[in-house]
Order: sequence, then structure tokens, then C-alpha cells
Amino acid sequence: MKSIKISFLACFLVANAFAASQVYYIEARGEFGKELAEMAKKQANDRNEKVNVYVDEDPRRYKDNRILKLGVDRKGRYSVSLGKELYEKQCASCHGENADKRPFGSTPLKNMDAKDIEDSIISYRSDSSFGGSGKNVMQNQAKILSNNDLGAILAYLKGKDAFAEQDTNENKPVSTQTKQGSYLR
Repeated sequence: MKSIKISFLACFLVANAFAASQVYYIEARGEFGKELAEMAKKQANDRNEKVNVYVDEDPRRYKDNRILKLGVDRKGRYSVSLGKELYEKQCASCHGENADKRPFGSTPLKNMDAKDIEDSIISYRSDSSFGGSGKNVMQNQAKILSNNDLGAILAYLKGKDAFAEQDTNENKPVSTQTKQGSYLR
């Protein structure tokens, strides 16, 4: 058991030395997890490096500190890997592995932008008449899906900066070119 711990720690430290920009998440339970965390802290301290140990929490989960938590936090840093995991577990069976299926005749998720998907989820939560023939399934899914999990799924489907790109476009004036000149709408 001790040799497994030492070899695991050695692999971890070697990998860390060669890939300093990468972050590794290791799940270990019980006494072994506690011992591994202590060894990692000691090694990091000896090497003057920083290590974060998370106990009973997934470090990929974004912590939303807003007072009013309506919808996805557009400034949030959501985990793409968590979004992929959640999408595969909760969405892919109906929407497809590549978000290209049309469950109950709906628009494929790949053809919707992040804001449209968020608006749809909020509508499924709050409006019992929203949705087509599959609305009962989606209403239940939307109610159990947290805003943070939705943010992670959107980061996976549309990229980490999906909302940042939309926010810059929303504030631009729209103009119409005519023979007499441009007019703002």
C-alpha cells in the first residue's frame, strides 16, 4: 500500500513538473485520501509550490456569489469538463452526442446560441405552456438542472466565452442603410 502511494505521488510530481499549466483532479476517499492530501501538501510545501486540496466538493463547480441568482452568471468561469460530463449524463440521450438531434421536433441545440438555450430552460421552469410535445420531459429536466450546471453545459456546447461574445453584440446599435443615409432602429 505504501509503495502504491509513493509511486502515485512520484507520478503526480513528475507530471506536474512537465506540465505546469495543466491542473489534475484526483478523487481519493477515506484514509487513503486523507494521507494522499497530507503528502501532497508536504511535497508542495517542501518545493515551495501551491497545491489546493478540496474535501467533499468538486473543484470544477463554479461558485455563484451573486445575490439574485437568475439564470447563468455571464461572468462565471464554468468547467467544460464538468459540462461534458453533465451533458452526456442528462442531455445526450435525447439531444444526441453532438447536440444535433431534434427530440420531439425541437430545434437542435447545435443550432441555438447560449442565450437561446438558457432562455428555453428558464421558460421550461416557469411557463407550463412552453414547449412542444416533449415539454413534460424538459420541464422536469429544467427544474432539476441548477444554473451552475446549465452554465457548465453551455460552456461545453458553445465554448467558455459564449455569453461574453453575445453581450458585446447586444449593446451595439443596429442601423439600416438607405439612400438618404443610415438610421438607427
